Amino acid sequence: MRATASPLTLSLWRDYRDEVLRLPGIHLGTAAVTTDTAAAAREFYASGARRVELITVADVSSDADPHTVVRILDLLRELTAWGMVVDWRVRLTDVPAAGMHLGHLYPPREIDGPEGAADLRAEWARGFFLGKCHYRKGPGFLEIRDHRSGVLNRIIIDEAEYLAAVDTLREDPTARGVPAGILDDLAAESLTLQFGDCHWWSPCPVYRWPQQPFLV
Repeated sequence: MRATASPLTLSLWRDYRDEVLRLPGIHLGTAAVTTDTAAAAREFYASGARRVELITVADVSSDADPHTVVRILDLLRELTAWGMVVDWRVRLTDVPAAGMHLGHLYPPREIDGPEGAADLRAEWARGFFLGKCHYRKGPGFLEIRDHRSGVLNRIIIDEAEYLAAVDTLREDPTARGVPAGILDDLAAESLTLQFGDCHWWSPCPVYRWPQQPFLV
């Protein structure tokens, strides 16, 4: 019998600007996300939310529970994909690696980590833009555009077994049934990040284009 996941608690606002958050009607209340993070983010956006505060600290350190890490990162990825401002705090172990692999997520308000965390926070905020690492799905292929390294890395996935692996990972981060060679190939391109026995699919889906698609 599977244990029920602890809810991720959030506060929602209609506007993203600090100066209006206390005005009447701006705060939409709180919400708890337990399972489908993609559906939750879609519902928040449809309800008018444009700013979200993740009250739970995003602990992605080496001591954190891998399943909780993936669920939090899934939610952050989906909120970022909708273009919402995300107010969140993160606890890290490896600052350089996090800056490289998580820099496409909306920048955190605060980083709790080893030396260099403050510099990483500033660099993360300077370098962030919507669509920094995203994928779109076509008939029989995925196209990933990844700017996290500072240059564009364009990847096309069209082999059936790789497409099936991505679908599996998005539903089950333990990657049951996914061949080790495919996991290695995805990890080599930083398309997945491993936390314990879990593999997190990192690119954001495309829900909103911040500019004309051919420029992204």
